[in-house]
Amino acid sequence: MQIKKITALQLACILLAATLASCGGNSGTEASGSSLIVSLASTPETIDPALNSSVDGANYLIHMFEGIMRYKWDGSGIEYGQAESHTVSDDGLVLTFTLRSGIKWSDGRAITAEDFLYSWRRLVDPATAAPYAYDMGQYFKNGAAITDGLLSPEELGVRAIGESVIEITLEGPCPYFLEILAYPALYPVRRDMIEEHGHRWVRRGDTYITNGPFKMESFRLDDRMVSVKNEHYWDIESVVPDSITWLFLRNSIAQLGALRSGEASYIANFPPEERNALETAGMHRNAPILGTYYLSYNQLKEPFDKLLVRKALTLAIDSAFIADVLRQGSVTPASAFVGDGFFTSGHDTEFRSEGRQFIDPYNYGQARIEAQRALAEAGYPDGAGFPHIEYLHNEDSGHAMIAEAIQQMWKDVLNIHMEIHSAEWSVVLVDRHEGNFQVARNSWIADFNDPATMLGLFVSSSVNNESGYANPDYDALMAQSMGETDPAERSRLLHLAEDLMLGQDWACAPIYYYSSESAADPRLRGAATSLVGYTFFHKAYLNITTPY
Repeated sequence: MQIKKITALQLACILLAATLASCGGNSGTEASGSSLIVSLASTPETIDPALNSSVDGANYLIHMFEGIMRYKWDGSGIEYGQAESHTVSDDGLVLTFTLRSGIKWSDGRAITAEDFLYSWRRLVDPATAAPYAYDMGQYFKNGAAITDGLLSPEELGVRAIGESVIEITLEGPCPYFLEILAYPALYPVRRDMIEEHGHRWVRRGDTYITNGPFKMESFRLDDRMVSVKNEHYWDIESVVPDSITWLFLRNSIAQLGALRSGEASYIANFPPEERNALETAGMHRNAPILGTYYLSYNQLKEPFDKLLVRKALTLAIDSAFIADVLRQGSVTPASAFVGDGFFTSGHDTEFRSEGRQFIDPYNYGQARIEAQRALAEAGYPDGAGFPHIEYLHNEDSGHAMIAEAIQQMWKDVLNIHMEIHSAEWSVVLVDRHEGNFQVARNSWIADFNDPATMLGLFVSSSVNNESGYANPDYDALMAQSMGETDPAERSRLLHLAEDLMLGQDWACAPIYYYSSESAADPRLRGAATSLVGYTFFHKAYLNITTPY
């Protein structure tokens, strides 16, 4: 690497440029004291950190809460949040964190180690019925046993050492545990507010006490939530917007209308047919993220309890048409469940490059033949005797377009009839969790960059296993991978698990791998999207010198 000498004049120019950049650029930008209006989705099912399971809900949470670790606001990774340092024991099982001095809740009360212990015990407590109780709790010693009702929450492997030190004992070594600690389900919550107000604590600014960059000012059901700067946040000087208004809009058409009218500066969804117009207007945004759009089959209901039926339905879907035509090439058709860009923690080879291709998106002719053969073997030759089935998706023209395409594919290839039912997002979430569906549009954005975040969805004890898939051999492979410390061997075990879940059991129908598409006012600066699908507005502002 060539090294250049820097003169005093050059150094002064560099420092001046850095100073201007840190202030948001030139004096014509609105880099501080700004207000943003954003629309991610309709009214969230919940904004309780322990109970949330949606990406839009998590986006609200990362702005109003903070964990031991936090996501970097440029989307590039994680860093210390409420903690300032930590140590790890030689065997990797005990992590000791020291909290920052003087950290406070949004009402000014001091945050202590006990606040975290209460919140984590609440997460794994079966009485809470948290969607991530198993997925996140399993890493803590006794976490899975507590979720299964075998131990009490007080036996979770955590303890406070004074008011500012937290000791965590793990069930087994975990190379990505620091990423887990940044996840919203592990954010601290206020015990007194929850015990006094129950589930209503999340709907009022005076009870929704937070510890992150923003706090709630107001919440109006099916309308909006307003969050304002939390003056007690330890890093408040780094936060740019004075407030963020989150519009709750039912679908992508409403969101696009809000953007075009100037009511919103950023929207998370828009009708796919509007992509070209948005690109022309300089409003379209696209960022890589880790996640898969797929169909869930309710395997507790006939005929989806038959793996050959699931195989037939999956292979009869032309995922390349959906990705390349309906989504206009903005996404990649899926050949497996774990998509591109994943690495097994500590392993330097991309997971997908070592794995099988279960579906060949660009050999649909052969897939059709295999689909018809599988349906016949399942007892429904040419669809004879196959019951009418229903497909559930949340209200949105993009999801509706995909549902209609699949409806036609299943009719053309398998001669079966499928009815389409759409509902509000909050309703779809409940119906999927409670098993009130036959086939449902589903998706999962990675919680961290490791295949386990995707494959863990199909462990039989996972609350997020909405399909009812249960295979003891799969559970055993996933459990074995959890305790494996050699990265290459762990990757091999995870591949075997995917081979079993998809290659043998056809537990779901992968459609495409996600990218993060959104649209924004061309003047919006400083918003960043991470690989796990969160968009950070902590540094965002409108550059008012840029023409609209």
